[in-house]
Amino acid sequence: MAQLSLPHATAQDTSLIHLQYGLMSAFPLLLPVLAALVLNLSLRKSDCCSICITHLKWQRNSMLGLAVGAAAWYWLPAGWMAATALVAVLAWFVLRIVKGWVSLIDGVAIQSAMRREQAANSIE
Repeated sequence: MAQLSLPHATAQDTSLIHLQYGLMSAFPLLLPVLAALVLNLSLRKSDCCSICITHLKWQRNSMLGLAVGAAAWYWLPAGWMAATALVAVLAWFVLRIVKGWVSLIDGVAIQSAMRREQAANSIE
């Protein structure tokens, strides 16, 4: 797969990350999410700022989680269990989009739960 290079990007240029969150927010169409995943996988991590790297990983994990959840939903028998699983997966995905996009607007890097705990323990 060809790698995209961002030669004219500044250290805090997050326009592509905003574009990916916009594509992810059109998840009912599924095609924009796949385009965002391809864009995410084609970006070079060395050309991005530290905030961008954490958001790229957050987006990639969100999109792959949606794919796994959709596959699990597909294999569940029809009925209340499938409907509950679909609602849970979509709610989780929307929550991750909103949390990531708001963090990006605020200029905050996304941290995993383990790193948050390590940071909290190092303060004490």
